Amino acid sequence: MRTPLPPALTVEAERSPWREVCRGSRAVLARELPAMATAVNDFPAAVFGLDSGFFHLPGAQARAWGVPEEQIDRLRVLLAIGHFHFAFHDLVIDEGRAPAAMCVLADVSLLRYLDGLAELAPGSADRYRALHDRYYRAYAAAMARDLGHRGEARPYTTDEISGLGDKAAPGMTALHVVADLAGMPARGEPAAQALLRLCTGLQLLDDLKDAAEDATNGVMSWPLTCALLAYPDVDLTDERDLRAALVGSGAASACLNVAGAAFVDAARLADATDATVVADLARTWSSRAAEQQSDLLLPVDLR
Repeated sequence: MRTPLPPALTVEAERSPWREVCRGSRAVLARELPAMATAVNDFPAAVFGLDSGFFHLPGAQARAWGVPEEQIDRLRVLLAIGHFHFAFHDLVIDEGRAPAAMCVLADVSLLRYLDGLAELAPGSADRYRALHDRYYRAYAAAMARDLGHRGEARPYTTDEISGLGDKAAPGMTALHVVADLAGMPARGEPAAQALLRLCTGLQLLDDLKDAAEDATNGVMSWPLTCALLAYPDVDLTDERDLRAALVGSGAASACLNVAGAAFVDAARLADATDATVVADLARTWSSRAAEQQSDLLLPVDLR
């Protein structure tokens, strides 16, 4: 059994009125673009973050820092609207296509998200826009590195590996907002840096888990690249062959080791700024990475 998620996150998920959040997000986008109201209601809840592992983290950290419930409710809707924008990115980047209506709505979803953050903390519009621009540049650089590895197995640099978490960088602005609402703005930056390290570890675990799917789509993640460079003739359509290459090349173990180190760093950084939810989540994933490392030593059933 995997190490369970921190109680603060499970409580936040249980308390989050997801139907109201989703309904509220649809209403905001429909109000912004009335001509697209029907299309907005046709999208699945997932585009607003229902299945996102991080949707509940800002709210949980806000509650831990004493932010009032009414502000957390407003923040949830804004996060859902912002998630819509990046869900569109994910579809285009990963699958090469997205619904046309989503393309039309993507810009307004980002603008409404940023405007909403400024309304949540009056007088902060310029600062939040600057933060968003900074984190978006980090995101764009990470995506450029990622796209540069598509279709070709070439070695990763250490900077490319350590920067994998930057693909989640746009979400860091929310932690600054939460720190501001809690009256502790100085905690925003170190909490965000801790979460970025956590995201690096999570990206590595995702890359290891999704190696077979990535191989099919020509996405040359770090563990997949290591396996292919060690075993150029591996059959990418055979999951057992691919797993053997990942383990035999040392890619699986290295991936888990680097992820584990990122989680330890994240917990240390989060502890230093009393970002207890981020710290607890980092420790949870540190335990899960260690569990996966132990699983590599188990015999494989070849029947």
